Amino acid sequence: MPAPTIGSAPVPAPTIATVNRATTGGCPYKKIAVWIWYKFPSWLVSGLLIAISLYLSGCGSTSLTTNGGSSQNAQQSSQTETTQPTRTIQHVAGKTQVPQSPERVVALDNIALDSVLALGVTPVAALYNENTGEFPVHLRDRLQGKDVTKLSPTQQSIEQITAVKPDLIVGGKNVEPVYDLLSQVAPTVLLGKSGSSNWKDKLQLVGKTLGKPEAADQLLQDYRDRLANLREQLGGKADKLEISVVRIFPDRVRLYQKDSFIGRILEDAGLSRPTAQNKDRLWSEVSRENLDAADGDVIFVWTLGDEAESALQKLQSDRLWSQLDAVQAGKVYEVPGYWIGRGPIAANAVIDDLFQYLVE
Repeated sequence: MPAPTIGSAPVPAPTIATVNRATTGGCPYKKIAVWIWYKFPSWLVSGLLIAISLYLSGCGSTSLTTNGGSSQNAQQSSQTETTQPTRTIQHVAGKTQVPQSPERVVALDNIALDSVLALGVTPVAALYNENTGEFPVHLRDRLQGKDVTKLSPTQQSIEQITAVKPDLIVGGKNVEPVYDLLSQVAPTVLLGKSGSSNWKDKLQLVGKTLGKPEAADQLLQDYRDRLANLREQLGGKADKLEISVVRIFPDRVRLYQKDSFIGRILEDAGLSRPTAQNKDRLWSEVSRENLDAADGDVIFVWTLGDEAESALQKLQSDRLWSQLDAVQAGKVYEVPGYWIGRGPIAANAVIDDLFQYLVE
C-alpha cells in the first residue's frame, strides 16, 4: 500500500532503515503506531487517527537517536545532538530545542524559504513551485548555483528529507499532520496558520529560530522605511489612490482583500482600497456582471498558466471590463505571482513594483 505523504499525494515507501530510525524503546504501542503509519495511505483518515492516538498516548515518550547523540521527547521535537548548543523556540506545536547555529535547514513552506534566504541562510532543501517545477521566480537568483534539493510540494518523502541530513526543519500548516514524524528526523519548528498576511510575524519567528532576531528586525525596519519613502514620493496622491488587486482564473475573477499578503502591504503603505476589497477577508470572487467591484484608480492583475492568460485576453475585449475607470485610464498592470504571497523578499519585490507603476 502507498506510504504516508507530507502533502496530498502518496510518496515512495521509506526503506527499512528509515523505519528503524524511529526508536520504539521496546514500547509495543509505538511499534504498532510506526507500522500503521507506514502501512496506511495518508487519505485513510481512520488509520491516521489510530496511528496518532497510539503514537502520542501509548507509552508517553517517543525518541530518536542520531549519530550516537542522545535524543529527547518527540512531542517537544527537541532531537538534536548533545554536543551542539541549543536554544528553546516556542511555536504553535510547543517548545523545540534547536541548534544555536543551524547549518542544514530544510524549508517546507514558501514563507520559510523566503525568510531564511532573506536572513542570509541557504537551505539544503526546499519546496519547488508545483506549476513550474522550479523554485519561485523571485528567489531563483539567490538559489542559482547552490546545491539545494528540490522537494515536491505534494509528494515529499521522509526518506528524501532524511537524506539531506537536516539539523533544522521549518514548516507551515501543510506539515502539521506529520510534525511528530518530522521531529524524529530533526528539530522542527512550525510557522502556524496557512496564508501569508502575517508574514512579518513568521519572519520574526524564523529569525529567532536561526539565531538572527536582530537581522529579522532590521529587515522589517527596512521594509517600513521603504514604504515611508514611497508615500513621500507619492505626495498628495497617496491618500487618494485606490488600489485594486485582481487574479484572473480560467473561469472566475478573484479580488484580494485586506487579510492577504498584498492587502497588508498596501495597508502598511497607507494606500486605499476599493470598497469591495476593503474588508478583513483574504479574497472574494465576483461574476462578470459585478466586474465593477474590481475597479480602482489602478488595477494590478495576476494570472497563472496559459488558460488564465487566455481568460484575461478574452476579458480585455469584454464591454463591462472596458468600462472600468482604471482600464479607460490605461492603469492596468500585470504583475508576477509574488504579489499574492510569501515573505520579505516578495514584499520588497512588490514595493519595487509600486514605485515603478505609481510614482511618476
